[in-house]
Formats: sequence, C-alpha cells, structure tokens
Amino acid sequence: MAQASTGQLKDQLGARIDSLRPDLERIGRQIYANPEIGYEERQAAGWLSELLRRQGFSVELGVAETPTAFVATRRNGSGPTVAFLAEYDALRGLGHGCGHNLIAMASTGAGIALAEILDQFPGRVQVIGTPAEEGGGGKIRLIQGGIFQEVDVAMMFHPDTKTQVLHWALAVTHLHFEFTGRAAHASGDPEKGINALDAFVLAYNAISMLRQHIKEGARVHGFLIEGGTAPNIVPERTRGEFLVRARDEAYMQELVQKVKNIFQAAALATGCSVNLSFGEDPYTDLRNNGVLARLFEENLKRLGIDPVEGVPWENAGSTDMGNVSHVVPAIHPTLAIAPSDVAGHSQAFLEASGSLRGYQAMIDAAKALAMTGADLLADPSLVENAKLEFRRA
Repeated sequence: MAQASTGQLKDQLGARIDSLRPDLERIGRQIYANPEIGYEERQAAGWLSELLRRQGFSVELGVAETPTAFVATRRNGSGPTVAFLAEYDALRGLGHGCGHNLIAMASTGAGIALAEILDQFPGRVQVIGTPAEEGGGGKIRLIQGGIFQEVDVAMMFHPDTKTQVLHWALAVTHLHFEFTGRAAHASGDPEKGINALDAFVLAYNAISMLRQHIKEGARVHGFLIEGGTAPNIVPERTRGEFLVRARDEAYMQELVQKVKNIFQAAALATGCSVNLSFGEDPYTDLRNNGVLARLFEENLKRLGIDPVEGVPWENAGSTDMGNVSHVVPAIHPTLAIAPSDVAGHSQAFLEASGSLRGYQAMIDAAKALAMTGADLLADPSLVENAKLEFRRA
C-alpha cells in the first residue's frame, strides 16, 4: 500500500473517531459516575455492548463464565485478528481513580473505527471487555477460557501522568490472611485470651524487616481489615490483605514463600491459627512487543504527540495485561492526563479521569490504537514480525 494512501486512511480513522466522540464521552462519563468494582460492572458492560451492537459488531456477553466480560467482533475474510482490550472496573472506595472509564472508551472507539476498513483489508477486529483488573484477574479468566486463542495482537492504553510507549508492570500475588485466637476480658482475664492482633503486629513488623533484604523493584504491602471489636476484649480475629510484587514471576514466588513463613511463624509465636488464601492467579510481569510499540509511537507522533522515553520499572504497578502479554504480542502504552506530581489511585487522579484533558487523551489514544491496527491489517507481515519477536522473547 502506498504511503500516501496509508496517510489518507489514517486521516479517515481519526475523523471517524472524532465523529464518535459524543457517544464515547457520554458513555465514559456514565461509567465514571456509576463506578462498579470487579465482576460487578453490569452497567458498564451493558452500555459498551449496546454501542458496539449498534455499530455492527456481534457481541457475546458473559464469555468465559464471567457475566461482565464480553467479546465484540467484526470480520471480513481471513486476515489478522486485532484485539483492543477494554477495562471498566473501579477501585474499591475510590471509584475511577485509575481511569478505566477512559480505557474502556478508547478501546471501543478504536475498534469501531478500525472495523470500518475491513472492506479494504481483510481481517477481524475485536473489542474484548475485560472486567476486574483491580484485583480479580479478569483477563486471566479470559485467557483460561480460550478467548485469546485466535487473537494475533492485543492492545490497550492506560491513563497516566506521562505519555510513554513502553510500560513496565510487576508480577503480583494477592494474599488474604486471617488469624484466629481466643477472646477474653482484656483486664479481668487476659491470661485466658489469645491475641490475634498481636499475631498481625508480629507479622507486619517481620515483613517490614524483610523489606531491607529484597531485590530492587520488589514490593510487599498490605492492610488490616479487622483488628478487634472493643478495647476491653482480647482480639479474637484479625484479617486483611497483602500484595507481593516483583519484576519477574519466579522471584515473586520466592517472596511469597517468605511472607507465608512470616505469617505462620507469627501464628506459632502467639498461639493463634492462621489461614492464608489467594484471591486469583498471580499477575505476571508485562512484556512490551517492540514491533507494536514502534508502530504506536509513529502514530502518536502523527497526531502531534511526542512521548517521553520511559525509565524501566519507574513507578511500576501491576496489571493482568501482563498475563495477556505472555500469551500474544501486546502493548500497554500510557497517555498523560494529569501533572507528574499527581499520584495514581488518588483523589487528584480520580478528578483527572473525569476531566477534559482525560477525555482528550481518550480520543488521542483511540486514534493511535486504530492507526496501529490499520498498519497491521494493511501489512500482515508486521503481524508476523510481532509474533516472531514474541516467540524469541
């Protein structure tokens, strides 16, 4: 395909996304105003499914035995399958302080626009609705349910305080703990009690000591949900959650074992029993596909957006997109919606996710994603190059 016609095609994609903006922003604001936590995103999944059906997609809601997950598909012929991943779950207690309302609409807009060129370039375009990224591992369920078996490349964007193409994410395990002791009058009969709060304090302090001796980039952090019922009762039960993160899954599992040993030792020292459980399969580290990343960067620059060069592992969190990136070639670039001093998962970031700047980033991301998809449909050898790099990695 000639360069001039490629440029014209991308201009058409950009114009189509501009025309979709009223719908994209309206639904994005509905999702923002009605936050739903993981696996409870019924309204969000319904709004997105309805829009995609109106745009000619066949939509299967409730895939992989997950009521709030969906796959929307438009196909023409047997070319590559390009998937855009939509997240739409909110944070517990904070709403859309991670900007998933913007992610959902950028991927949806990119999919709608790209599907309209399938009459020129055979292939398949999918928008995959992936619930419960904020703990819950929705994408892992979809992987296990076979949703990615016929996907050639998977892409999404994430709002951030920096615009950068390469994104790093840590492997993570979500651990739930519960210590059980024995209640007693804290003044009259303290010797008859077994203090479950003491067990937690021992475990928490031991984890704090462990932090000096873990590898660069690894993280262990958590909180207490229940620590007792009254000051004059020896706490009979404590429970909470911890996350264990590392730059690769092998070292994360090594740390998980150390943390489990700490909780078991704290139980032994205090006479409590302890129950440890895991909420979902671990999230893996994120692999950036260089072929896709270069295409996305070129398309950002086409839009007049110059990304910064990412610093590996700087301010890294975790995402189940990491698991997807171990299954198919994938990218997870970021676009800035707030100043660099704004923390993620904060009130300030929540406000940015509903701002004009946030919705402009959503549109810019949709355009860059759609244009990258157009590169792949127009030249399927790029898909093969991305797969070759993926296999080598």
